[in-house]
Order: sequence, then structure tokens, then C-alpha cells
Amino acid sequence: MTTFIFTKEEAWLKKWDQFVAEHPKGSHLVFSDWLKSYTSYGFDYELGLVLEENRIIGGYGVVIPKFLFFKFYIIPHGPIYLEGYANHLKAHVLEIKNHAKQMGACYLQMSFPVSAHKKVDKQTYDVIYTNSLTEVNFKPGKLFNYVYTSYGLNWVDLSGYQNADAYLEQLTPKVRRNIRMGYNKFATFKFLTEMGDLEQGYEVILENANQGGYSVRSFSEFKTTMFQLISKNRAYFIVCEVDGKIKAAAFVVKASGYLTNIMGGVLRDKPDIKLGYMLQWEIIKKSFECDYMGYNISMGGSQGVQEFKAKFGAEAIVYQNPHYHLILKPTHFKLYKLFDTKFKPYKHHISQLLSRLKS
Repeated sequence: MTTFIFTKEEAWLKKWDQFVAEHPKGSHLVFSDWLKSYTSYGFDYELGLVLEENRIIGGYGVVIPKFLFFKFYIIPHGPIYLEGYANHLKAHVLEIKNHAKQMGACYLQMSFPVSAHKKVDKQTYDVIYTNSLTEVNFKPGKLFNYVYTSYGLNWVDLSGYQNADAYLEQLTPKVRRNIRMGYNKFATFKFLTEMGDLEQGYEVILENANQGGYSVRSFSEFKTTMFQLISKNRAYFIVCEVDGKIKAAAFVVKASGYLTNIMGGVLRDKPDIKLGYMLQWEIIKKSFECDYMGYNISMGGSQGVQEFKAKFGAEAIVYQNPHYHLILKPTHFKLYKLFDTKFKPYKHHISQLLSRLKS
């Protein structure tokens, strides 16, 4: 018998995290520790699970932004199901819709990993998977942008290579030279696990963001999430050092049979010894050590950043129409859109704003 539950109980959070870690179509975006990271903004979270004889056969993690009298129900990735159980989606969606309405949400949003690309067929669903959503009045697209949602993979395909050295040999001579430059100049790398060390490494990421004109979460907002994932062997924080000083850093998460590059940064000194190449190469080596068939080097970034990622063989694979939404309270949502127009110029301060408006 199939049952649906909505929960934040610790026992189910642990079972769900293991489910996501092993599910090829999962994502770090729905790990419980990742969902909890939004509580620093005043948001809530929960799981919606499909059970068969008390065993998880499918489900999702949700972020619940709320401020003033507005509440939103945002599923950043999924729902996902075990092989052979995806037919539960239609019934599950009706349960989700009713639950979101009962809790007072004015808006419901889901983002699905859907693609026909052969390189990521294990990580994605066929497009027919989402056909049933229009039957229950969901519309394509997303109208809420304050929770990061799944929309693709920037895939470095590692399949077909016996080891990291074999993969290295098929990269261009220039890329291989740039990878080796840091090692030749006596740069070293290590994986950080202690909170104090993590803060030092994170400073490099913050400085790189400041120089690049983009924003990342503050260390105080994100430190617990990073530490918990690392301590559970679900993430790595890697740094490259020169003369004992951290010059490059990256945070990557293990989920669903591959590593995902979450954020990183390089402090460029003169002469430039290409530590960004060394950093990414160590992540690729770690992927081979974990016996992974690919590495998600992450979507987005400036044109220069995208070109850099492509030098490692990355191919940006955008999901096909991944986002769907349903407006549950039209009047409330129209009011939110008026507020949102006022908020947009101050988007980089949104966490502070939402914390002040926390209900």
C-alpha cells in the first residue's frame, strides 16, 4: 500500500538523504542539510515522501519561503522516484497541491530533471514524465526566483576512461601545461575539514566574488551546511596553497553518483601559475577515485568562466522545460509581484530583508 507523508522528523531526514545520495536522478539541492541552510533567511523546509511498506519509493525536499502574509512552496529538484515508480507522480502532485493549499501557500513550484541527451540519460527523466502536470493545471515556467532551482548539468563526461591519467591525455596540450604549472611551482593542495580552516578557505571564495562583482552566501549563513555535509562525507572543501597561504578554494558536493561544483575562487598573483586548473584537476581526480562516471562542473558564470569549464570537456546540458508552477492564491500572488518589483534592485540584500520580515 502506498502512503504520502510530509515530515521534518530526523529519522526520515536521514533516510531521505541516503535515498538522494544513491538515486542517479537526485540532487544536492534536496539534501536535508541544504534545505536547512535556507532557515538563515527565515525560510522553512520539509520533505514530501511516497512510502510503500514504510520504505521510501519517491519524494522531494521543499523550501518554504515566508514573510509577512506570503508563503511559497518551492521544490528545487523533483519529485524523484525509484525505477518503476515514476507513475506515482500524478497522484503525488495532487497530494502536494492540496498540502500546499492547506498550509496557506499562495504559489507552488517544481523543477524536474528532464532531458533527451544521451550523456545524462541516467541522471534525467524522459520528457513524457512531466506530461501529467498540465492535466492538473500546472503552467510551464517559474515566477519565483529566490530559491536556486535545478535547470541543467554542465557535464564533464568521465565514462570510457580507465583512470584520471587517461582523461588527462585527451585534453589539449595547453590545458595539460596549465594543470601542471601549479605543481611545478610547488603549489600544494589539501582537503579541509575543520571549521576554522573552512573559514580561511571561504575567504578566498568571498574575495573572488567581490572582485567578480557577484554575490555568494556569507560564511556565517553557510558554515553549518558545509560542515555538516563534509562531516557526513557528502562534500569536499579543497584548497591550493602557495608558501602555506591559501590561493584557491572550491566547495563540491557528492550526490547521486557525481560531484557538483558549488562555488570556488582563485586569488591571482603575478606570475599567474594557473591554480584554477590545478583546483579543477584535483576535483576530477577525486571523481575518478569515487568511481564516478561524470562531474557537474556547474552551470552559469561569465563568458570567460564558461570557456574555462569547456576546456575540461564540459558540455552544458539544459533541461527541457524543467520548471512548472501553480498559483494557489491569485490575489496574494499579485500582491507579492508588486513587492517583488520593489525588491529586485536590492536582490543581493534579500537574505537580510527576509530575516527582518521573518514570521
